[in-house]
Amino acid sequence: MARIITLTFLFSLFFIAAKAQDVLVRKNGSIIEGKVVEVGIDRVLYKISQEANAANFVVRKNELLRIEFGNGQTIWFDKRAERGNARNPDRSRERNSPVVQDEEFGKNKIEVSPFKALDSGPGFGISYERILDKSGYFGLYLPFTMTIPDSYYFPGGSSSSGDDEMYYFAPTLKVYPFGQRRVTYAIGPTLFAGLGRRWNNYTDYDPSTGVYTNRDERRDRFRMGMIVNNFVNFQIMPRFQIGLNAGVGPRYVNREKFGTNTYRSSGIDITGEFNFSLGFRF
Repeated sequence: MARIITLTFLFSLFFIAAKAQDVLVRKNGSIIEGKVVEVGIDRVLYKISQEANAANFVVRKNELLRIEFGNGQTIWFDKRAERGNARNPDRSRERNSPVVQDEEFGKNKIEVSPFKALDSGPGFGISYERILDKSGYFGLYLPFTMTIPDSYYFPGGSSSSGDDEMYYFAPTLKVYPFGQRRVTYAIGPTLFAGLGRRWNNYTDYDPSTGVYTNRDERRDRFRMGMIVNNFVNFQIMPRFQIGLNAGVGPRYVNREKFGTNTYRSSGIDITGEFNFSLGFRF
């Protein structure tokens, strides 16, 4: 009888140990229950099934707060949270709702740029961005910019020359190598196209009459090219951020049209931009 009780007790311990699950707690509060297979240098492999040939899943270590193993051991990846837990041990077993894949910050951004500097002049703009994946590594950025001429031309004036008045649309694929953080870096290619105009006033002299006449000329402009942009976002609050970006790249098309005449720049020119923005995230 004693042998049967002992065997039953040992079998129960083995069964409980085999069924014990590990808990992976993310920094955003969501949890994953499964069996940790491997803790690597920058990632953790786990299974969500007890089957030996079940698929392995991967989560990056920088997304994790801690791992609570089925045997009672806990590994912390955030030292500040670990020190806070040492002062309040009851927090180690706090868990939120079942697995939630929502990001810590919203996936949509609307930004207002009160200042932009482009090779065609200073300006301002507005933009929209959408984070494309759950991990927050890719975003589609859609800015619209208007440049303001440094000087203005008033038709009928004596002599004046105005800088470019341009309207740019520049879709960008942003790549976040480290995901979404309080301070976030991104890099990505920007394909830009710009439409605008330039006003010029010329004074012509007719030697036969000795008369000077003013002639107004409006040139319609079109530009297109690519910029490799670098972005830094500072997430001041969950819904408010400050952004900076700068980049350079080639301009393939630079065309001006006056009446029936079209002028094109030969070769490839270098263009660039610098931007300061204020953003709302939701």
